Amino acid sequence: MVEQWDQFARVVLPADVSPTQRQEMRRAFYAGGQAIMFRVIESLAPDDEPTEEDLQVMTDLHDELQDFGKLIQQGRA
Repeated sequence: MVEQWDQFARVVLPADVSPTQRQEMRRAFYAGGQAIMFRVIESLAPDDEPTEEDLQVMTDLHDELQDFGKLIQQGRA
């Protein structure tokens, strides 16, 4: 996940970001990663093979994150 944080920081954080803001953004980034991980784990069916519902959870999560990334790029989030 370190690579994702580095990429996120390069794209989102301004060049003159303060150390405190960088730290808080990193904390929020990892907290979000943890929340997503727990959401996915708790929503997946306990079967050995993924169900259609499992795949839909992953698709919905992907779509939401993609949409939010677009909002960030547009300066709307």
